[in-house]
Amino acid sequence: MINFIVNFAFLVILSTMVASLFIKLTGLPFWSGALVLVSFAVVLYGLNIVLMRHYIEKYVPGFLEVDAALLLPEKGQNCLWEATAGTGIVPKWVSWVGMGAIACIVGSCIWLAVWLWS
Repeated sequence: MINFIVNFAFLVILSTMVASLFIKLTGLPFWSGALVLVSFAVVLYGLNIVLMRHYIEKYVPGFLEVDAALLLPEKGQNCLWEATAGTGIVPKWVSWVGMGAIACIVGSCIWLAVWLWS
């Protein structure tokens, strides 16, 4: 758990550094760094979804079509595709892409807090 927290903090710091360099190079106002981070988060989240679907379809063909044909699960239950978690179908680095999206959102919140309090 400590490793996860340290890695997540590293991703938050890295994302804010990239946004800071982008703002410095382009000359945009400081507040637009939050928009850059949110935009990057959207791109990473979309990439995460595409990669997950790709690997599930690659290693278990037809699985996503079966899941789409089923009714939505009751509250508290999981979709069928979520049963693939931890089975090794989707590589761990794909999860890092998704975690990077969340880190960018946290980084944008920190960015806005710094902007509002300075």
